Amino acid sequence: MAPFRYKLRVRFNECDPQSVAFNANYLTYIDIAITDLYRQHFDDSYAEVMESNGVDVVVAEANLKFLAPARFDQEIEVALTIERLGNTSMEASAVICCEGAELVTAELRYVFVDIASWKKTPIPDQIRETMAKFGPA
Repeated sequence: MAPFRYKLRVRFNECDPQSVAFNANYLTYIDIAITDLYRQHFDDSYAEVMESNGVDVVVAEANLKFLAPARFDQEIEVALTIERLGNTSMEASAVICCEGAELVTAELRYVFVDIASWKKTPIPDQIRETMAKFGPA
């Protein structure tokens, strides 16, 4: 399967004085992309999908490798691939590019939690089936 792709433009407030996107914003870009994946591929919003299943998902681990900077007003693309779906967690990779050049690669582990207890809980079938569409080819 193909990765989920999301484009956005680097805004002025996300940059340092040299007009380079501040490093912490790359996690935000990935979060925006995965939220939009939910928005586009479920009948409900992210919050409604999670709430209706009694779960939420949290980032348990993130590893980013910075290869080149994104700059103010550049259009960047986040490509997300779901690498593994476990019982209570999923692993994703992200590549952030600009004009075909890789800027950042990331590996993330998400854990699903029960919204009442905040304890790990199995990934609901509805979410598992949709996220599997973005698995490796």
